[in-house]
Amino acid sequence: MIYAGVRWMTDNNYENENDDDILAYASDEFRGANTSVKTGSSDTPDTPEFEEYVPDIDGGKDDAEDAFGIITTGIEPLEITESGARITGYVATSRRQDVRLGTYVMVPYGDEELFARIWKLQYLQEFEVDDATEIHSRRMLKSNTTAEADYKFLALLDPICILYEHRSGGGSDGKPQLVRRMADRIPRPNTPIFPVTDKSKIQTGLNIPKEGVFLGHLSVGGEVVRTHAVPPTVPYYLRNDYSMGDPLVFRHMLVCGSTGTGKTFLTKNILRQFMNEDNRYQLRSDKSKNKNPCLVIMDPQDEYSQMFEDNPEIAAGDEYNFRSENVDFGRCVNTKTFVAKVAGHAYDGKSRAEQVEFTIPFELVRNNLWLITPVGMTELQYTGLELLVEDYFKRGGNHTYGGFVDHIDDESTRIVYVDSNKIHEASYDGIVRRVRNPALRKVFDQHATPITEILGKVFSPGQVSVFPTEYISSSRIRDLIVLTLMTLVVDNKLSTSGDVAVKDTPIILALDEAHRYLSKTSGEHSKKIVSKFADAARQGRKEGLGLFLITQDPQDIDDTVFKQVNTRVILNLTNDAAISALKVQKGYEKRIPYLKKGQMIVHSPDNSDMVEVMGLSKCMVKHE
Repeated sequence: MIYAGVRWMTDNNYENENDDDILAYASDEFRGANTSVKTGSSDTPDTPEFEEYVPDIDGGKDDAEDAFGIITTGIEPLEITESGARITGYVATSRRQDVRLGTYVMVPYGDEELFARIWKLQYLQEFEVDDATEIHSRRMLKSNTTAEADYKFLALLDPICILYEHRSGGGSDGKPQLVRRMADRIPRPNTPIFPVTDKSKIQTGLNIPKEGVFLGHLSVGGEVVRTHAVPPTVPYYLRNDYSMGDPLVFRHMLVCGSTGTGKTFLTKNILRQFMNEDNRYQLRSDKSKNKNPCLVIMDPQDEYSQMFEDNPEIAAGDEYNFRSENVDFGRCVNTKTFVAKVAGHAYDGKSRAEQVEFTIPFELVRNNLWLITPVGMTELQYTGLELLVEDYFKRGGNHTYGGFVDHIDDESTRIVYVDSNKIHEASYDGIVRRVRNPALRKVFDQHATPITEILGKVFSPGQVSVFPTEYISSSRIRDLIVLTLMTLVVDNKLSTSGDVAVKDTPIILALDEAHRYLSKTSGEHSKKIVSKFADAARQGRKEGLGLFLITQDPQDIDDTVFKQVNTRVILNLTNDAAISALKVQKGYEKRIPYLKKGQMIVHSPDNSDMVEVMGLSKCMVKHE
């Protein structure tokens, strides 16, 4: 403590007589030790000198002047256990403005390096003073002369892993390969703490693939991480090969964020990456054959047909940067808009993509009764409707919605079922009342090609198939169309006798407003839908079906489906229930309400550690 007092008084230019006053409290031995060596004046003792630390780190690659500070044991013990660690760093005054929560740092051991993340920052008083007094507060309010050096600025580190060179294997070029293992060594006190400036070390430290589907750039606190590489940014890729199992898109993805946070903008950029001509996936029937995926998009706002158009804002300089990080950009030439024919509604369209009109045949109801089952139908009514539909399709002739309504509305039909006690009269009347729906009459069996006859045209490899519904005013009709298309995909994928065009094509099904169709509910109608999609999610990997869910209410998606989603891209959310449902680490959970537009948290356990990513500022296709 005396040493510290001498050093502090000297650094603050106190007069020599003050030094004498302080030394008056020291022992005679101490006074003698500090006055035996003179430097010119017989009255002034030398300031105690500390041993100079000369770093020899990474073969001289790192400069100590670049360090944030040093590992210290002066405040808390330095320890690492199987359940956690306490590693504290002292941050030098010249670097305190550069440090943020979440900043990634390296601490060298000599032969290895600790890769860590700053999880806590704190100030402590350098000297024992009481600044919680009225006199002190008034003095500071009038003239704040506080010096940064009067306080300790501490950074607490969360050890992520240890990086080292694997010398027995090596990469394809024969050089040692940088690998990581769990943090099982404790850093030495007074070791420098360096910012991470090596792109490869960041990617390895966070377990980020070095190629795949581009999502954005690694960031901390909304600022993109910069390195000494060219380009200096660290791209975040989603694994898209078979090196460690199936591509992650077939383990399903979720993009969630409040309205106005840029979900559609980001989703377009991500989906565009899957449409690279070289991106191919294996077929379950013949793994020697690879096919481009078909991207099927349920589009409630009529925005995705613009994938057919180039973004005029992309300049030549942007193209160079995109190519350097393998970012695919530019329009998807093979984009088609499939428009459901609905009586009294016309589709204008926002793009020049080819439009194909279709209708939904009532035949689909035969195996998907819930398509005409309104929410709120009782179990007895549902059982009765099931019997009526089954008997109707046993009859010969053409089966249409109009024909079915006329059939059950006929008094003779009613008498047969009621008098035989097959259906209670109250349930029968309720069925007729609920099924006789003007909205259903507008959508079934219109004057257009049935969707079942153009499956090969819809589910074509390398094609973007967009189904807009914005032009339809009735939410009942919109839901019917979307659920029908979802059912076509799932039924044909999971059935052994499914249509070849669907079964033998890798499909990415992008479902906007996913919470509307896969919601938690007790109704029989929704149970059937959720059960079907839970099966699809579980078997998606082997069937070549990837669900890409987009929503602002992730908490409303049924758990049986939600648990199957491996990759979650989280934009700004302010709903506590929505944030809680995502089950992210506490440190990241608190950031979610403060994420800026384009800023996201990526939670993909089979791809990397949880990280913050900044999306691109420009859309890879047209976006208005």
